[in-house]
Amino acid sequence: MDHKEMLEFHCSRFDELPTIPLYKDQVISYVEDVLKPLNLNPEEKLLTPTMLNNYVKQKVVSPPVGRRYTEKHLAYLIVVCLFKQVYSLTEVCEMIKIQMNLYPTQEAYDFFCVELEKALQFVFSNRESIEPNSAKNITFETEVLRSAVMSIAHKLFIQKYLLDKKEVVPSKKANKRKSSSYEELVLDPFLEPDVK
Repeated sequence: MDHKEMLEFHCSRFDELPTIPLYKDQVISYVEDVLKPLNLNPEEKLLTPTMLNNYVKQKVVSPPVGRRYTEKHLAYLIVVCLFKQVYSLTEVCEMIKIQMNLYPTQEAYDFFCVELEKALQFVFSNRESIEPNSAKNITFETEVLRSAVMSIAHKLFIQKYLLDKKEVVPSKKANKRKSSSYEELVLDPFLEPDVK
């Protein structure tokens, strides 16, 4: 299982986001590009025009300014797209609200990025312990965010494992051979051995 992309993933910090406001199609393209290494199913988009419209309509993200989206919008959308892989939109909104009540947007977003990278490195490198909380002021809320980010990393790890396993193990029909060694059963626990 190659973890290189996960281990090297860099979540663009706030000051690395485009400062020129972007139109909807540019926003979608940018967010998809940033999160591409974390999208293990390229057929499923992490952000579509409909999703973006719904996020604005449901006030998850503030409306665009003159049909353009700023770096603040991009930061919100990156966080929402990742959290949506694990949590309901209501839970995502609540977590964002908690962070925004404690920290300015840039600080909250950069903390999210750092903790996401640390979580991915911890999970995908099989480290014994995760690096300490990077928050300036360690609070219960920062630990909640770290736990939420860790759940994203764990979900990606499981998805990557299942995807790799699917690519390695031949289909059930192709596996219907007379041999039923232990290794084959471990590779495919659902393979029914031929018993005669």
